[in-house]
Amino acid sequence: VVAHINKTMNRILTLLILTLITTSCKKDIGVTDKEVNSVQQVLNFYDGECLRHKGFETKNGETITYFELEMSKSPLLESNAKKLNPHSGNIAYLFYSSLDDEKSNYDQVRIKINLKDGTSSEFSYSDKEIEAIENLMPKIVNISELITKKDFETLTKLFDKSIELETSQIAGLFNNLDNQYGIIKQSQFQGFEFKDTNNFGQVIKANVVQVREKIALTMALVFNRNNRNLISIEFE
Repeated sequence: VVAHINKTMNRILTLLILTLITTSCKKDIGVTDKEVNSVQQVLNFYDGECLRHKGFETKNGETITYFELEMSKSPLLESNAKKLNPHSGNIAYLFYSSLDDEKSNYDQVRIKINLKDGTSSEFSYSDKEIEAIENLMPKIVNISELITKKDFETLTKLFDKSIELETSQIAGLFNNLDNQYGIIKQSQFQGFEFKDTNNFGQVIKANVVQVREKIALTMALVFNRNNRNLISIEFE
């Protein structure tokens, strides 16, 4: 009887283990040199500490491979606690874009941000979402350069045709900013987020910090998510 009970218990235990493995297998496998370098790129930007985790999850017959970065003690993130969404996107972009030929190893990049007040926020980005930002990056860089060079005529032409905008309006906006805060000394991409809007539907909001003579301003470049056309420039 005891042998029978033990045999039954072993079967139950085996089934339980198999079920757990099938549902979710999370383990930190050895990282590659490129992954180490990619994590370092994040730390170079944000400072602080970064714990790394990698593994896969299988659910409903679909397997998702992921790499997770858990950030803490970052002065930049602490001072931007209300903007963790775009910053998490920047972390994912910095990591993924540095993987080069190892990008195909992952379907997903996960970000966890721990703040000193004890709160934590978690975010997740698919490889397709980050690739969309990689493809958009040349346009983001070009827009920043056009603004610095004051080539507002070319900048106006980058807007979606549905946006009725005159070059004089763009020139007036940036000339006023120059007069108030000084000229742009440097521009730095600081993340993105995907949003749903009433007027334009699904958009990509890319944050670019303009370091001016007197102050640093966050400029949001809003793009149509489908055709990647510029539809708005906003300042926060």
